[in-house]
Amino acid sequence: MQISSPIPDRHLGEAARLWWGAFAPLAGGRAPAIRACHGIAAIGPDGRVAGVAGFRDHEGGFLADTPTLARLLFRAAPETPDLVIDGLVVDRLRRGTGRALLAAAAGIACRVGRPGLRAEVELRNRSAMLFYGATGFAEIGRGRFGWPWSGPVAILRRPL
Repeated sequence: MQISSPIPDRHLGEAARLWWGAFAPLAGGRAPAIRACHGIAAIGPDGRVAGVAGFRDHEGGFLADTPTLARLLFRAAPETPDLVIDGLVVDRLRRGTGRALLAAAAGIACRVGRPGLRAEVELRNRSAMLFYGATGFAEIGRGRFGWPWSGPVAILRRPL
């Protein structure tokens, strides 16, 4: 598996579809444009995107342009000096892809002087909560962040 950040141009569309399908499955339509510089792609041996992670920092997030309604509805979590994981999704579980994406995000965070990684995860997303716990993240808070329909969210952090 090859890990690439920024996401190569030839993989942008596939990465956007994978990410959009996981985080906005009811939105339908065409996947929005993403910012290659705020993403990490795992490219499998078959040349396809096996996983993708976005990240957010002081320059913005993974989506290149957030629709107006989404900007109005989204509730941001408290500010942080950490690099925020802006969604992580893999096409198949338990193959090490998620861990490889987190390792790449940790490398980026270290290079730019961020003290840790942060993830904001819906409490009802048990598999994500277990994954982040197994990779060294600890809960540091809860709230109603993100989209109004997402429910309570755990703020998770892993120091670097």
